[in-house]
Amino acid sequence: MKSVIKTTNQFLNKFGYKLTQVKDNDSDIYRREFLKNSRSVNQAHNQQTVEKVKYLKEKYQEPVFGKVYVWDLMKDLAHCIDPTDPSLYCVSQLVHTMQVVGAMEEDGVEDEDMIISALIHDLGKLLLLTDEAPENIVCMNTVVTSYEEGIGLDNCIFQWNHDEFVYDRFKDYVPKNIAWIIRYHSIMIKPNLVLMNEQDKIYTEKYLKSFRKYDMDSKSIYNLPKNKLSDYRELIEKSFPEPIIF
Repeated sequence: MKSVIKTTNQFLNKFGYKLTQVKDNDSDIYRREFLKNSRSVNQAHNQQTVEKVKYLKEKYQEPVFGKVYVWDLMKDLAHCIDPTDPSLYCVSQLVHTMQVVGAMEEDGVEDEDMIISALIHDLGKLLLLTDEAPENIVCMNTVVTSYEEGIGLDNCIFQWNHDEFVYDRFKDYVPKNIAWIIRYHSIMIKPNLVLMNEQDKIYTEKYLKSFRKYDMDSKSIYNLPKNKLSDYRELIEKSFPEPIIF
């Protein structure tokens, strides 16, 4: 092992780099700290109330990033790391997005609505670049109060996070099915099935279950995407040719 590290360092030194050997106990410390923080953020997210959700919806009626091109927003995902996701740890949200789209393409997915949904679904996590508390940006969602069966998801108050933020920003620029996907891509499906109306159930079967598979299963700290963001510039600029209020 030492000889491998020595040989590798000899190569890297030519470019001004050095390979640092991380001890197993160091990795364990970092991992435990990450998971501890993840649990703390999730617990805070689960304490959201109807009043808290209403406050956040009102707070984010105003622009955060101003009038910007979606292409520029996409590039900023490279600076975002979800502090709660142990499937990604410190992998950026841009890498995650490329993992999702790449997995779709490997399976032969040609539905542009699915590709666009995958590209923009986590843009709400750009709020991680602001001073907003992470428990109001990340984590899975469910309703914060009780509702009658079949009422429809749009009539329910869910925990507030990046889903609702990105939905609010894109709902006037995308078809209804894409708006629905990005709004509910982080909901806990099983406990909320009873609340769905017929349209919700159709979208869940046609889009959400498939989208969730790619969103979750492609995540890995080792999955280096073969695709790159520039591969989708034409599609992004065709879909969103003008700046949007974000």
